[in-house]
Amino acid sequence: MQNQFVDLYRNGIKTATEVARMSLENAVRLQEKQLGIVRNILDENKRSSDSLGEAKSIEDLMAMQSRLAGAQLERVAEFWSSVWHAAAESQKTWIEQLQSQIGQAKDRVRETATGSVREAASGAQPHQRKTA
Repeated sequence: MQNQFVDLYRNGIKTATEVARMSLENAVRLQEKQLGIVRNILDENKRSSDSLGEAKSIEDLMAMQSRLAGAQLERVAEFWSSVWHAAAESQKTWIEQLQSQIGQAKDRVRETATGSVREAASGAQPHQRKTA
């Protein structure tokens, strides 16, 4: 019976390790995506500042500034959308993993309890003699 509890403990540690690994992998994916978005923003900002330098009139300048503001607003929305999407995906994955691990733990506990009851029952039953 002690070995069964050790197995349950070991499986619990494995579950915690797996959940931590998944969380870290999701954080890395989110940071990589955010870094890509920031790089695109910097590239777009450079192109926009170059084009603003080529403006010939106030009308050109205002039109370019409007396009720049719209593009920047799109990038900010894309950035925050990716943050919320990644957080939702991370939470969904974590919950699914946790539910799976809880189901497996329930099965193991049930098997452990059933085995313990059988052991106790077999040890407690007196040996009956056949009478003829």
